[in-house]
Amino acid sequence: MRSFPFMQTSVFTDDRYSFGGNQLATFWDEESNLSLTPEEMLGIAREMNFSETTFVFNSKMKDCQAKVRIFTPGLEIPFAGHPTIGTAFVLKRKKLIPEKTETSHLELGIGKTEVNFLGKRTVRMTQSDPKIMGELDEIKPVLKAIGLSEKVLAEDAPAQFVSTGFPFLIIPIKTLAAIRRAVPSPTEILKSLKNEISQEIVILTTETIHSDSNVHVRMFAPGAGVLEDPATGSAAGPIGGYIEAHNLIPTHSFGEFIVIEQGFQLNRPSRLVFQSAKVRGKKRVYVAGKISLMAEGKFFLKASKKK
Repeated sequence: MRSFPFMQTSVFTDDRYSFGGNQLATFWDEESNLSLTPEEMLGIAREMNFSETTFVFNSKMKDCQAKVRIFTPGLEIPFAGHPTIGTAFVLKRKKLIPEKTETSHLELGIGKTEVNFLGKRTVRMTQSDPKIMGELDEIKPVLKAIGLSEKVLAEDAPAQFVSTGFPFLIIPIKTLAAIRRAVPSPTEILKSLKNEISQEIVILTTETIHSDSNVHVRMFAPGAGVLEDPATGSAAGPIGGYIEAHNLIPTHSFGEFIVIEQGFQLNRPSRLVFQSAKVRGKKRVYVAGKISLMAEGKFFLKASKKK
């Protein structure tokens, strides 16, 4: 019997709630992880049954403190937000990143990614400049797939694919009530977006539950094995970029925070913070959130079969 130490965190938590954020299991011990096959890592992710599970390895990339492999219950993915900042938190907690470090880098499937430690519980990641990758030609089948009609669409922005490393279809909705009524059908979502660049859907509205939030969000990703996600860091960059591109918050100025609330329909209230900035003439996008340590233990797996 093999054992693998892991730490369970909740990422993008809101301190107003005892339970919330996006759950993450991080298998932080590189030495034991080396015995795992990709199939076993996927199996562990399915057993944990969180949106994502991460596995840490040594990185050969310059200035990277670790290589992080990210698995949903369905497949390995190259990039995700809450696994990145959650894993960074765990690595520092385990002193695999020195305690006084303020800036570090992790190797993800998309390459080198910067993370900043803004306190004991807050971690920020850098994402690439949001890219609008085109509009959706036919919105009606997608809306039907999530149980909504065209009447709920906001009129001041189109449905567009936006990416900071992983593309999402962003659909603006008029009201919070309409967002709450959405009932996603995984089969219909995959069917309606079969030939598109992404099958990940974000619906958003500027009507919010909390007055200190700017946008309320739900995200559906059945193709990745996640019907609905309680907090999506990889979508926060595209969401913020989309909001700024279409001026959905008239009082917002470049460089100010955009606070995203998510996860309420799953009873996992979450708070994500987006910010754009110009550094040495280049636009940078930051996504930050708080992390809570929830549990720590060992995962047991049968000894691998010898060939």
